[in-house]
Amino acid sequence: MAQRVADPIRVSAVVVRDPEGRVLNVRKRGTQSLMLPGGKPEPGEDPRDTAIREFREELGIELDPLRLRGLGEFRAPAANEPERDVIAQVFEHPYVAVDRPLAEIEHLEWADPGAENPAMAPLNTEQVFPALATAARPPQRLAVFTGSAFGNSPSFASGARAFGNAMGEAGIDLVYGGGKVGLMGTVADAVLESGGSAFGVITEALLDGETGHTGLTRLEVVATMPERKRRMAELTDAFVALPGGPGTLEEIFEVWTWVTLGIHTKPVALYDIDGYWQPLIGAIDAMVDAGFSKPEARAALIVATEPEELFTKISAWEPPRPKWS
Repeated sequence: MAQRVADPIRVSAVVVRDPEGRVLNVRKRGTQSLMLPGGKPEPGEDPRDTAIREFREELGIELDPLRLRGLGEFRAPAANEPERDVIAQVFEHPYVAVDRPLAEIEHLEWADPGAENPAMAPLNTEQVFPALATAARPPQRLAVFTGSAFGNSPSFASGARAFGNAMGEAGIDLVYGGGKVGLMGTVADAVLESGGSAFGVITEALLDGETGHTGLTRLEVVATMPERKRRMAELTDAFVALPGGPGTLEEIFEVWTWVTLGIHTKPVALYDIDGYWQPLIGAIDAMVDAGFSKPEARAALIVATEPEELFTKISAWEPPRPKWS
């Protein structure tokens, strides 16, 4: 594909499929092409927030940010500007019923991604629809929970550093609690040193306590710990726990519980450095044996000891059926 001379147009877009697998597309007033719902970001806006805002403005539907997962970044010729390319951050969201278009949207259509359609934008036919045909969903961002201490073994810090380096080299962004201390600071520094992006979410109290990392790609400040955890969950595609203490356990168990209840549909994983999580894994297996947890919940929890193993398992992961469905 030839590169356009003019600067590319950056947008966020959302893939929503109906029970038959058809993809929701819209046509804007004054244009001929069908394209995914979405649009350009406002200054300082996260691409995920852009996708949610544009969907609301175009279709009157409030998407659930906890159920939004990254599909990838794609580049293709812009449908309505022949001399330019579009670079789209594309996300997937479970099916929602859409009744009518709003704002500048003139027409909406559920389209079969496998069928030829001359009105379809190149972004869809050349990039997004082929990506939908593959089962793997590589994460664009990982939320990492880990300790604000280094632990007693140097293997924890070296393992955290190697993990952050692997994330940066794989082009996977980091979402974490925004601290500069302990293993959390180690992972963030390693991601940044390897060319990746690191997004922190921290409370006002922790920032005032001078534990905030000031060298991040972006650091968001919120008022409370519940806000911090929810915002991290909104900004990520998957969750992983590295060695840590009670706070790390509380964070990873909460999002694991959420996925078993169907509150979100994002992978949850334990990254096992030097066997740190083995006693916990044994306890979880004992819960299943004793009848206090279902095998499906245990199967939904990823365990890995190497970065590539973790990334591969996250890409292949499928959400379990919610516990009370």
